[in-house]
Amino acid sequence: MPRPEGPLAPPPSLSDADILAAMRQAGGYLDIAPADALALYRLAYAHAAARLARDVPVAAIMTETVTVIDPQADALTAARRMAEAGVSGLPVVDGETVVGVLSVRDLLRHLRLPMDAGGAAVAARLLDPAACLAPTPEAAAGRTPVATLMTSPALVIAREASRLEAARRMTERRVNRLPVVDAGRLCGIVSRGDVVRSCRGMGGGCGL
Repeated sequence: MPRPEGPLAPPPSLSDADILAAMRQAGGYLDIAPADALALYRLAYAHAAARLARDVPVAAIMTETVTVIDPQADALTAARRMAEAGVSGLPVVDGETVVGVLSVRDLLRHLRLPMDAGGAAVAARLLDPAACLAPTPEAAAGRTPVATLMTSPALVIAREASRLEAARRMTERRVNRLPVVDAGRLCGIVSRGDVVRSCRGMGGGCGL
């Protein structure tokens, strides 16, 4: 196939969606002859270039102030911190390194509560003063170290990565947030909500 020249080099990262969009634009049946292949490539390139031109880095949409938890903290402390911050997950940080992520789902699983029970059920089970003080199973569960409950290794994303890449990772791994790192250090967090809000008015959305 002839190599594209001029403004087409270097190529952007082509996705399946770009190829399909190019095929729809070309219309009808394509014989895969060199000229047809080159025409399809040029159309797909244009779609990819337009998609990437309207993307932004994760650093532009992330939340910089992050509530974190130490791996040696206990489940009760983590639940309290989530409740106080109004979040459903915490990066677990050892020094400045993200070693895992603890979510409400991890706590629900630990307490053998239904996955749709929500944070209120965790609060009722772990934050009740009577349960915390008495020698109950709930109190024992509350003393469990975060390190044994967190999801590890943590799924993170670099601050210079694209918004669309963040959306892809969250969708593929079925997570709601990604700690953002810079040279291995935690510098923010990006959530599904951050991505969705930043994509309003963007044709085709961000894939969430």
